[in-house]
Amino acid sequence: MIATDMPPTVQADTANDAGVIEVTAARSAGTQAIDRRSYQVQQTPQAEQKSAAQLLRGVPAVTVTPEDDVLLLGSGQATLYVDGHPYAGDARQYLRTLHGSDIARIEVMTNPSAQFSAEGTGGVINLVLRKTRQAGWSGNASLESSTYGYAQIETTLHYKRGAWSYELKAGGNVGTMGRWRNSALRQTEAETGAAATINRQEGRSAYRGTDGRLSGKVTYAADARTSVTLGLGGGGGHDINAAHTDYRAVTPDFVAFAEERRLDSRGGFLTGELDLDHRGAREGEALTASAQIYTNPALDDVTQARYSTGGGFITRQRHPGTTIDTQADWKHPLARGQLLALGTSWHRDSTRQDYSLAINNTDGTPGARAADHFDGSSQTWAAYATFQQTLGAVTLEPGLRAERNVRHVAGASAGEVPTAARLARTALFPSLHLQVLASKRWTLAASYSQRIERAPLDYLLPYAVVEDALTVFQGNPALRDQTTQAYEASAQYRRGKIETNLTAYWRTTSDVWTRTYAVTAGG
Repeated sequence: MIATDMPPTVQADTANDAGVIEVTAARSAGTQAIDRRSYQVQQTPQAEQKSAAQLLRGVPAVTVTPEDDVLLLGSGQATLYVDGHPYAGDARQYLRTLHGSDIARIEVMTNPSAQFSAEGTGGVINLVLRKTRQAGWSGNASLESSTYGYAQIETTLHYKRGAWSYELKAGGNVGTMGRWRNSALRQTEAETGAAATINRQEGRSAYRGTDGRLSGKVTYAADARTSVTLGLGGGGGHDINAAHTDYRAVTPDFVAFAEERRLDSRGGFLTGELDLDHRGAREGEALTASAQIYTNPALDDVTQARYSTGGGFITRQRHPGTTIDTQADWKHPLARGQLLALGTSWHRDSTRQDYSLAINNTDGTPGARAADHFDGSSQTWAAYATFQQTLGAVTLEPGLRAERNVRHVAGASAGEVPTAARLARTALFPSLHLQVLASKRWTLAASYSQRIERAPLDYLLPYAVVEDALTVFQGNPALRDQTTQAYEASAQYRRGKIETNLTAYWRTTSDVWTRTYAVTAGG
């Protein structure tokens, strides 16, 4: 596969310049950024009012879908980091609410080094936030609206006095956030080799809601090189996803019908973070540590479906969850052109799900009923080491990361024997990055990394969840993790304010997941 990108030229920052560029390429600072490309966010009115999702649409190698999913090199959803720490929470919502005034630069890692979690095959985007440097009060506010009837307001207030800095953010949104159309062709065989029943699905949906959020952050600068930050936040709301789907016959043995479905999701969240940042006396020396928690103490999803032929179903899922992430990193220059980086982390996800299903028959009488429950947890302990060596025009960085993951799920359906599954797996994830400054204008690079996509907890427990009129999802305790070998080579050309990048990449994924549906004699 080949990907090309051409960042825009840097233009003058003037209020009357209609062609102001919000995101511009920047040269890597020292030997610490061999695995990434950095893009500065200029402090212009146009850039400061745009959301992070809008800014990312102007960054080379980044694709932002209409649903605000972020892809790197056109495939694989990117993992979001903020100030070098994985973001725990709804990344899409965060990108909609974070603005250019909060971002100093955007770092893009299509093939991350061993310093980053091996989880996720799409690569990493790290948002480096601005620090409050101006004494006294400062802040900004933005209001965004769309033709869908959607409105969002965000406000940020900063105050700095002496060694203390304070930040307060509040925001909310109301209205329709998006509308979509979809089409699918479904083929079902009663048994292998038998004649298939085929139908086409044509659907449309709309997503709307009312949500609010509030967060605060306090930073204390103990000295010029050491700071401690404490942050707290929370929010909640009610979101609605309404869909209409027509199931049309392709083969005569399929009976056409239509479905109206509505998903009501109500919930709230709480967040907390504690960060330590210490810069050593030597250039490149740093010690950072962080702890984050994100929890949904109450998350309730209710789906109601009605069919044109009569009947329907109602499902309800209560699935509160908690994510905890801690990590510590130490970077130490050994000699000229040498940098050693060591780190460790612990990540835990836990969830509880209560699921119920009620089917209504076509004559309006109650049909089948089902109730399931499961508890799940996933913990990952990790340690890594990377070493950078610069010899003239060549910089080499080998790295190795070790991860121990333990997942446990246990649950039961009403009237059935409880089911449990436990997975404990240890793996090594090597990485290698090479950069050559071929000339003043040409930079060549090559890299390799191994990454993993671990099965989510609800993919492991074998109970059935109704998704729509013809789809039932059921997990598999024996499901393997997907592993990806990623190779990249790139050439970068700079002349004046113009930069052009050409990237060739090859990714091979083993144990790729697939979905298979078993249909009973009753359909």
